[in-house]
This record gives sequence, C-alpha cells and structure tokens, in this order.
Amino acid sequence: MCEQVRNKGNEPNLGKPEYLYHGSRQKTVRLEPAQDIGHGEADNEYGIYAVSERDLAVPFAITYYPLSPRAVFSVDTSQRPPRIVLRDTEVSWHEKGYIYTLRSETFEQIDALQWVSRVPVEPVLIEEITPELYRDWVVDS
Repeated sequence: MCEQVRNKGNEPNLGKPEYLYHGSRQKTVRLEPAQDIGHGEADNEYGIYAVSERDLAVPFAITYYPLSPRAVFSVDTSQRPPRIVLRDTEVSWHEKGYIYTLRSETFEQIDALQWVSRVPVEPVLIEEITPELYRDWVVDS
C-alpha cells in the first residue's frame, strides 16, 4: 500500500514552530528514525517525519488495510481538515492511534508541510486517538 501527502498550493512555513506533530499506529516512549517510503518528492527520507499542524498528523495515526494490489492511501491537504483518500483500502475503525507532540529542535523542514529529524526524539505528549472520530475525513477515490 502506498502512502503520500499531496500538497496543492501550500506555501513553505515561515520560521520553525516550537512543537511539531507525528502520527503513528504504534505507541512508544521514543521515536526512532527509519527509512520512509512514499510517492512525493520528499517522502523517502530517512528520519522521523512531523508536521506543524496536528490535523495533518491524524491520517498517519490510523490503521489501514489494503483490499487489493491496487490499494492506495493518500492525504489531500488542500483543505482543512485534510481528506483521507482511499482506494481499495479499509480503515480499522476500532484500533487506537497516537499523535506525538515533539519539540522541533532536531527537525529540518523538507517541503511546505513536512519536517524530518534524523536523530531519535522523545515526545513531550502522547495523545491516543480513536479513528471513528475522523470518519468524515475519509473519502473513496
């Protein structure tokens, strides 16, 4: 299943925010850098990805299951809240996810929406989310 973030006309952030947000299906006390795989120009970095808007981290805290080899999960960021666009993919509505609030010191901006840290990061806050609360964000392509 491929994951991508679509940026439609968003301008780069001016200045570094104090905190960034990372969405994950796993709960941990320390985030470790890993090789990412995506289809956007900056979606294949080695590191920990984060965004400056909490809502943009939510789609990555939700568990998805591919229903075919053509399965796609993408995030349309042209509106707020973002739209989670699925094709041949199902959401696990009852599996919890996590939004991590992170200090931005070790992060560098890699595109208009994304930041990456290449070193481990300890969250200042871990928020548990329920995917059901975001059901209206999901659209089929």
